[in-house]
Amino acid sequence: MAGVHAQSGRLLLTFQFAHNGSRIRCREFLGLADTRENCRLAARIAAQVERDLAAGSFEYAARFPGSRMPRRLGLRSAHRPVPTLAEYARQWLQAHRAHLTAGTFYDYGLLIKNQIASVALGALAVNEVSRRDIDRWMVELQESGVGPRRLNMALARLRTIFRLAEEEGLTADSPARLVRSLREPRAAIDPFTGNERQALLRAALPGTERAFVATLMLAGMRPSEALGLQWRDVDLRRKVISVRRARTRWGDGMTKTEASEREVDMVAQLAVELSALEGTGRAGDFIFTGPRGAVLDWNNFRQGSWRRLVGEAGVRLRPPCQCRHTFAANLLADGANPHYVAHQMGHSTLAMGFRHYARWARKPARDTRESEVAAL
Repeated sequence: MAGVHAQSGRLLLTFQFAHNGSRIRCREFLGLADTRENCRLAARIAAQVERDLAAGSFEYAARFPGSRMPRRLGLRSAHRPVPTLAEYARQWLQAHRAHLTAGTFYDYGLLIKNQIASVALGALAVNEVSRRDIDRWMVELQESGVGPRRLNMALARLRTIFRLAEEEGLTADSPARLVRSLREPRAAIDPFTGNERQALLRAALPGTERAFVATLMLAGMRPSEALGLQWRDVDLRRKVISVRRARTRWGDGMTKTEASEREVDMVAQLAVELSALEGTGRAGDFIFTGPRGAVLDWNNFRQGSWRRLVGEAGVRLRPPCQCRHTFAANLLADGANPHYVAHQMGHSTLAMGFRHYARWARKPARDTRESEVAAL
């Protein structure tokens, strides 16, 4: 069994290597200092070595090219060609496909294609990429018009790609580990007022369209969550909506995070709108469908119906994502408990809510204990 130990401030990998019918105890320094982060990396390398040994695919000289042990054992040096970063990034994506949703896989593919494979950095061999190369790459992308958000997403993918390269012995250290992400501008939070909200609902066509807008505005659900709703997810008696899935152009899938699976309380107005549609489908049917029974197309709604609604309501044009922001801002302004708001929004922590919506939170009551103590 492979194990990791610290010796003189450096991390050492120990394992048993089968050779000519005997098991030889081997010790190899990993070129890593004894730090918490490096210990986690070393544990992943040890696990990979164990898997390679068990599968019979372990190549000593390829894994530890600077080691003297292969020569002592009479092993031939296996030369493993190092792929370019673009090739290795595509391999990484395919290897992780089972763990990604269809939408995430598609987006990662675009990142690799446009921000990694199509630039000079992608043509370098994985073990030739330096931190300076990545710094130049970031400047190049900025000058080509790539925004901070997209660039940070590409940088995050580079970090995971080089982490795998470390585990597989293609590079001794990740050049992306210490590269700082760019500062991103805060998301534009511009919620609708109460009058604007009601004007939008009045402008919506009775039936599916109005119920869909009401769900976005009064339940704060993500569009993919609303589109994934089936009638069995709605309990009109308890006035609760169970969010269990998301639906995108790639089909049904899981929600964005585990915390996104939740129960959302229905306000009276939303319950009325959904009650009007209740008899149109069975338990397993999707609630929001088009004229021919297909699930409502989000892109068509965003580009067509939403613009028409905003115009007819006389409301300043804002993207439909502001419906979700409106829900959170209104709850906090009404004095709702931040924990409750985080649950209703499907946030895993309070941090996201405070970061985006703190200025809408009602001012808490003054703590009078200090003045009472002073008076004594």
